[in-house]
Amino acid sequence: MQPRPLQFAIKACDGQPHGIDPHINFQRVCTDTRKLQRGDLFVALRGENFDGNQFAAAAIAAGAVAVIVDAPCDGPSLVVPNTRRAFGQLATAHRAEMEATVFGIAGSNGKTSTKEMLAAILRAQMETLHSEASFNNDIGVPATLLSIEPHHRAVVLELGTNHPGELAPLVKMAAPQFGLLTGIGREHLEFFGNLEGVAREEGVLGELLPAGGKLFLYGDDDWSQSIAQRSNAPVTTVGFGEANEWRVSAVNVSETGTTFEVRAPSAELSGEYTTPLLGRHQAANATLAIAAAAELRLDREAIARGLAECPASAMRLQLSEKNGVRWLNDAYNANADSVKAALETLASLPVKGKRYAVLGEMAELGDHAELAHREAGEHAAKVLGGLIAVGASAAITVGAAQEAGLTKVKAVPDAEAAACVLREWLQADDVVLLKASRAARLEQLEDLI
Repeated sequence: MQPRPLQFAIKACDGQPHGIDPHINFQRVCTDTRKLQRGDLFVALRGENFDGNQFAAAAIAAGAVAVIVDAPCDGPSLVVPNTRRAFGQLATAHRAEMEATVFGIAGSNGKTSTKEMLAAILRAQMETLHSEASFNNDIGVPATLLSIEPHHRAVVLELGTNHPGELAPLVKMAAPQFGLLTGIGREHLEFFGNLEGVAREEGVLGELLPAGGKLFLYGDDDWSQSIAQRSNAPVTTVGFGEANEWRVSAVNVSETGTTFEVRAPSAELSGEYTTPLLGRHQAANATLAIAAAAELRLDREAIARGLAECPASAMRLQLSEKNGVRWLNDAYNANADSVKAALETLASLPVKGKRYAVLGEMAELGDHAELAHREAGEHAAKVLGGLIAVGASAAITVGAAQEAGLTKVKAVPDAEAAACVLREWLQADDVVLLKASRAARLEQLEDLI
């Protein structure tokens, strides 16, 4: 970020300065002393397993011009009630002074993929900043906002939530002109209760957009109409159904990507597009990105070129090959809907051998966990030659698969046990889907075989 006087931080955070010269500039905002550079402003964040206040002295010794803490310390400091909130306040103040167009992406599934595709499209035409990895919470979003420079013309942010009330502060902080909502699915049901709770939370994005902005909404799920009615900004719908303003059709998934047809509101933007990302659902996510990019008056050729250059995100339907076996790694996260989409993607890939899947635990589903794991087994039986289920709910998943007619199944406690089974099953030309919530660490299977 551009240099700013410490007075900027004092005003933004409304804290109590101690030993601070308000006229001294800070170069960046840093939360990790291992990455701190001389001239930075250090924010001492607290978490479940760490307390940044313990590193305040080290930050000053390493060259920080001041530290933001929630308890008095030696050296130039700004004492605030909550350092995490202060981090967000700094980001809000910085973003308010930047002129870049901001896109905010929310939804139950596909946020990261949509973010990467929109950023790839825009980056081919203009200076674009986008969230790293899944920087989508009250630490990741302000970290990205504080990286905006005056030369950036566009910013693409992923906005996440797993508890009611978490999304609104992020939207207010980011103040996007345009919102993209990828749809409503069965995410974090332990905390949202049901799909209505998910829709209530995710729909906040539209409520907080400016009237002069626009919400791009996946229009094919049951909640799209009610979310559109809540939006403060005009709404454009995207999806496979005829009623959508941007309609997706003729989807073809291959080893190298997904090709699809788009019927846009204008003939100039209609036609065939290709994304390197795999899956029918990615065609809809890509079209959300295409529609949003069109707001910045990019032409079809520029959009198609940028989309075709989008890299696959790590552990998100990432296809690789090792010793003649292909691995479809989607082990970053999982819920009932994303498991179904991953299995459908596996089924759409041309395969000479057999299709296998290792399905791990789906976290944060609460009372819906048993049904979700049963559904996973039922879907698996339709497309697989063999299924390995991992974790506490493995017996539920394989039991449902067996009831649906799949005979080659195995329930195991962990990834190491799954590797033992795969060593017996796999032959050249087979393909294996890895799908689970992050804690299962299924990505290590490729190296264990």
